Amino acid sequence: MLRYQIKQWRGLLSGLLLLLGANYSGLVQAHGNEEHPAATKVFIGMEQPVAKVVSEFHRAIQSGDEASVKRILAKDVLIYEGGNVERSLQEYASHHMRADMAYLKGLTVIMLEQQIQVYGNTAISMSVTKSSGVFKGKSIDSQGMETLVLNKETGGEWQIVHIHWSN
Repeated sequence: MLRYQIKQWRGLLSGLLLLLGANYSGLVQAHGNEEHPAATKVFIGMEQPVAKVVSEFHRAIQSGDEASVKRILAKDVLIYEGGNVERSLQEYASHHMRADMAYLKGLTVIMLEQQIQVYGNTAISMSVTKSSGVFKGKSIDSQGMETLVLNKETGGEWQIVHIHWSN
């Protein structure tokens, strides 16, 4: 009898967990194209020295300054973009870097929000941008999000060790 009750509870619990998982796993899709009220623009940590490195990276990638991008990115940088992963500076430089630069060069990118937090020798920059312009004859009007993780190297220079870009 006890064994039968345990099986029933397990089945009930499994079903409940599956139901909850199904409800939560699609949360992003559940909102569809729903409009959200405009959030207050938030800029935090811009006075931190690492903020200058983040700004320099943004300028360099938009202007096509490969040398500066390569100096700011760590050799073992991990880049997540569009469902793909690039696992080193060499891999990024030989695959998507020039395409990213070409794409950004013709766009106006406005920083809507940026928060930079420093935790010892690690910093995190989280930002929301609005990009508009024309690329390959196609009108672009999109909002993007970026997370950068930076480490302070032995010489005191900040380098980006992880990037996550999404639209």
